[in-house]
Amino acid sequence: MTENTLGQILIHNQLIDQNALNRALQKQKGFLNQSDWKLLGEILVESGDICHRDLWAALEWQSKVFDIELFTLHPHPSVRSRLKRLLDVLGAIIGITVMLIVLPLVATAILLDSRGSIFFTQYRVGLRGKQFRILKFRTMVRNAERTKLKTVGKQQYKFFNVRNDPRVTRVGKFLRKTHLDELPQFINVLRGEMSLVGTRPPTLDEVKVYSREDWQRLSIKPGMTGLWQTSRQKYSADFSRVVELDMSYVGQWQLGLDLKVIIYTILQVILGSRSGLYLSVSTSGHQDKVKILNLPIDNLTQRQFLQQLDQGVVFTANVDHLMKLQYDQEFCQAYSQADFRTCDSQILVYASQFLGQPIRERLSGSDLFPEFCRFHRDNENIKVFLLGGSKNVAKRAQTKINRQLGRNIIVGAHSPSFGVVENPQECLEIVDQINQHQPTVLAVCLGAPNQEKWICRYKDRLPTVKIFLAIGATIDFESGRQRRSPQWVSNLGFEWLHRLMSEPERLWKRYLIDDLPFFWLLIKQKMGLYSPRFPIHEQREYPFASPTLKKRT
Repeated sequence: MTENTLGQILIHNQLIDQNALNRALQKQKGFLNQSDWKLLGEILVESGDICHRDLWAALEWQSKVFDIELFTLHPHPSVRSRLKRLLDVLGAIIGITVMLIVLPLVATAILLDSRGSIFFTQYRVGLRGKQFRILKFRTMVRNAERTKLKTVGKQQYKFFNVRNDPRVTRVGKFLRKTHLDELPQFINVLRGEMSLVGTRPPTLDEVKVYSREDWQRLSIKPGMTGLWQTSRQKYSADFSRVVELDMSYVGQWQLGLDLKVIIYTILQVILGSRSGLYLSVSTSGHQDKVKILNLPIDNLTQRQFLQQLDQGVVFTANVDHLMKLQYDQEFCQAYSQADFRTCDSQILVYASQFLGQPIRERLSGSDLFPEFCRFHRDNENIKVFLLGGSKNVAKRAQTKINRQLGRNIIVGAHSPSFGVVENPQECLEIVDQINQHQPTVLAVCLGAPNQEKWICRYKDRLPTVKIFLAIGATIDFESGRQRRSPQWVSNLGFEWLHRLMSEPERLWKRYLIDDLPFFWLLIKQKMGLYSPRFPIHEQREYPFASPTLKKRT
């Protein structure tokens, strides 16, 4: 291990000792045969040897040494998606079945055409830099990989065309033309080393010429197919174009995009390259804001949000908010004062795709708040006050969060009376109570539109508070009073149904009557016929960072 590796950087700064490093490396060896393996930094954080803040500092140092952008601590949404993994498993089972059917004929043809093995294996680089052996039917003469026909470099790298590569056998040309040579890769998919759809799996030589941005391609699993496979420049694209397409996939990933790529891939395999069927996806990047009805929503990933949030008012928008914004003028005025408006609904993610302005990631208050607390676990400047919930709920949430984080990040908590927003005297008493604790963060969980209105009415009376979070039912989830829906239910966009079944008497009218007109308004926006009654004005333009972010100090 060289002196510039992460472990030696941590030892050099006396953040860990050699024994702790050896223990972490030993644990990492246990993950080597697993597809979802863990990085050294993750293991050290989980074992309590270092904190997140120290790890970020060491990663920044290492990224400068190697001139690469290392992986985020927060997994890419595609890696967390159970539906994507289910699609991979089902596709792999079908693909392996087809492979077993054609295996006798393909194996015989390969052996009769040229001496050598039936299968070809090659090391590729997968999720977060893990190496694996990719499987294919052999299409070249034996030891063909030792013959270098072209110098691999970032600018001049080209895919070999089957017709121009003298190493490819006669049977190999047929296998490549029909894509039968790729059938064994379904085994890689079943193992979890690859996905049906993803970035192009790079070779070890290609990784050597990676730049800082290129390494972000490894934040997701490589795929058997992808935008690079279904684009018009399939055989003529140079290395930089492949990276551009892969980066577009990383930034725009949604399960619907995977299904489109699979459909186009199947059509190209069946109809051939002359079919003219190519998938066209914009590679210009995401917009900083996505407007749905009269609300501009900040298009941020969770990592970007956490790194940028050092002050301001944060509202988390969902379908119910958007419907209230159609007729509640004070609610619109409150939203106009927000510094961040995140997407708190998978349905809004789908809506943004329908409008052709895809939102990068769903950032619900129930996900953001616990992650915010973990992110600032060792930041003594972050002191949170919880406001909301029924009797004693806020206190229970305070105790639970502080115990989990190992420090008193929650410095105070209060559960107000019902309808407190319309009781100015009680609100002023709450303001005095908050000021006594001198928090820097106030999390208000009174439900929309009450929490947003309360923040805008009283935020100027809270001089120590730098960050205001309006996060709805989060306090009930953190206290254990209510259980959240399973992650796969939320990812599908059915968390509303889970909540409706949990509290039917309170929520049936909201979800089944009040929010239904949203879909008609969305169609009107798509057709250019929507006109807002209360436009929401930007308080200020927030200086969003570029995709490659620096660590916030």
